[in-house]
Amino acid sequence: MSVFEEMFESIEHRVCLRHLYANFKKKFGGGTLIRDLMMGAAKATYYSAWKSKMDEIKKVDHGAWEWLMGHQTKTWCKHAFSYYSKCDVLMNNLSGSFNATILVARDKPFLTMCEWIRNYLMNRMSTARVKLDKWQHNIMPMPRKRLDKEVFMSGHWTPIWSIEEIWQVHHSYNGQQFIVNIDKRSCACGFWELVGIPCRHAVAALGYRQRNPENYVDECYTRKSYQLCYNNSISAINGEEMWPEVEQEEVLPPHYKRGSGRPKKLRIREFDEHGGRLRRPGVAYRCTKCDKIGHNARKCKSDVQNPETAKRKVLLFVSC
Repeated sequence: MSVFEEMFESIEHRVCLRHLYANFKKKFGGGTLIRDLMMGAAKATYYSAWKSKMDEIKKVDHGAWEWLMGHQTKTWCKHAFSYYSKCDVLMNNLSGSFNATILVARDKPFLTMCEWIRNYLMNRMSTARVKLDKWQHNIMPMPRKRLDKEVFMSGHWTPIWSIEEIWQVHHSYNGQQFIVNIDKRSCACGFWELVGIPCRHAVAALGYRQRNPENYVDECYTRKSYQLCYNNSISAINGEEMWPEVEQEEVLPPHYKRGSGRPKKLRIREFDEHGGRLRRPGVAYRCTKCDKIGHNARKCKSDVQNPETAKRKVLLFVSC
C-alpha cells in the first residue's frame, strides 16, 4: 500500500528490548554483567549516562559494543526517544497481550471470533467508564503511582534557585546535579519531557515553591483524556437470526490442511523466559543417538544409532 511508503519514514519506530537482548545473547552469550550494562544503557534518559554504560560494554566486549552501535539509538534507548508520545516503554508486549486475550476465540470460525472480540471490547470500554466514575482524583492511577515514586525519591535532592523558574538541583550524596526549568517543564535528566511526569529533581524544585506536582503532569494522564478515550462505545446489535439478508455471493472458508500432532495454541517460550523450560545449571546434554555431548536426539544429524546408547535406553525403560 502506498500509505506505508509515504508514512513509514516519518513515524517513530522502536524495537522490543527483550527481543533485542535475545538476539544479542544468541550472538555474544548472556551473563548478568553484560545484561545489566545493556539494560542500563537502554534505560538511561540522558546522553552522558548512556555513554558511560556503553563505554563499560566496550571494555567488556568490543564486538558486542559494535553490534549495539549498529542499531539506531532512537529505536532502543530512552535518551534518544521522541518526546511527542510521552511514552518510555522499552518492552513491546502488545502482540502477546492481544493473542493471550483472544486465545479462547482464535480457533473459532471467523464470524464467531469477530463477535467474541466485539463483545469483549464492549465490556472492556464499559468497565473502564465504571472505573473512571469511581476514581476521584484528576491524575489516573498508574501515572499517579509513578508520580508518587518520584515524590518519594525527591527527598535527597536539594534545589537552588537561579533566576525566574530555573533551578539547580543537586543530590546530597552522589554529586549528581541537573538544571530544571519549570516554565518549559524540562529537566536535564530528560525524564520530565520523555514521560510527561515531573521527575524527582523537578518535584524538589516545585516543593521549594510549595506547588503541587500533580498540576505539572501532562494532560494525557488526566481524567479528561481518559474519558475522551472511553467515551465512545461499541454498538450493540441484535442476534444473528435478526440480521438483514444481503444478495451477495456466499463467503466460503479457506481450504484447511490439518498438520500432524496436536495444534499449538501457545507460542514457544525462550528457555530463560517466565513459563519456559528451564535448563538445569551445570548439566550437559548427551545425545541418546550418537552419544555426543551438546545436543539431544531430536537435533542429532547422525544417521547411525550408537549401540551403547541403545543399551542405556533399554535399561532405563526396564528400570522405570
